[in-house]
Amino acid sequence: MADLVTEYMGLALPSPVVLAASALSNRLENLQAAEAHGAGAVVLRSLFEEQLEGAGATIAAALDGAAWASPDVRAHFPPQRVGPHEYLSLVERAKRALEIPVIASLNGSAAGGWTEFARDIEQAGADALELNLYAVEADPAVSAAEVEARYLEAVSAVRDAVTIPVAVKLSPYFTALAHFCARLDALGVNGIVLFNRFLQPDLSLERMAAVPTMSLSTPAEALVPLRWIGILHGRVRAHLAATTGVHDGLGAVKQLLAGAQVVQVASTLVRHGIPQLGKIVAGVDDWLDRRGTGTVDEIRGLLSQRAAQDPGAYERAQYVHLILSQNI
Repeated sequence: MADLVTEYMGLALPSPVVLAASALSNRLENLQAAEAHGAGAVVLRSLFEEQLEGAGATIAAALDGAAWASPDVRAHFPPQRVGPHEYLSLVERAKRALEIPVIASLNGSAAGGWTEFARDIEQAGADALELNLYAVEADPAVSAAEVEARYLEAVSAVRDAVTIPVAVKLSPYFTALAHFCARLDALGVNGIVLFNRFLQPDLSLERMAAVPTMSLSTPAEALVPLRWIGILHGRVRAHLAATTGVHDGLGAVKQLLAGAQVVQVASTLVRHGIPQLGKIVAGVDDWLDRRGTGTVDEIRGLLSQRAAQDPGAYERAQYVHLILSQNI
């Protein structure tokens, strides 16, 4: 049996498989089940800046009339009253009940009063904080530089507010993602989580309207974080966490080989139940054993861009080669 102990943002984890922020991670019994099945840490479901700035109102009321509140964003929010007090209570209860690290999560897109809530999360006992930068930048008048500056201001405000480790969860939609990650590095971010999933609206032909949709990830989606983790490994100091599309042990191994420090899972647990997490951990362990590898650290980054025999496989040149080589 291999040693799966992993360091993530200075925290000691018994395994590199982490319960991601999701609908599963807002119930204490699910967190306990994840720990029992080998999770190295748990990330609590995100608390949104709109929930903090609209504290005391229902989520529907907080969203009412907000220009940014497209149907896909609204789909994130459960139809019950949610607020900061309940969230801090969950942090406190999780810390009392679990031995593995408890990582809280804030979701926002611009600095504001909500960023100060990070201090309350730290005081409630969270071991770390994941800041999920989520926004659909649909205004043609707003430049990429303006968006990045706004994001960096929010990250800086959270980083300055707490002493616990801070990870930033990103989408893949940046014109120069590696450069932006380097700027996060310069702010002292401890982890970078790749990638969050935007909920996309669909068009209903019956209702003749845009409607929110919620779909679970598929293994094919793991290729995007796999690529960028392979590119960024060794180029940023922050630990890299892979999320989206990891559904089994072999999928987790691939992310570790690319350079991920940890792998976050959610969709496969929604589909198959939390015991699936244990199967993923066992799959990683089995793969290491079959290769005669003693620790998970020994494989991390072995197939990153810097270590790969063909570094160009991570870049556009291979795209051209692959397309031109197809015999269809």
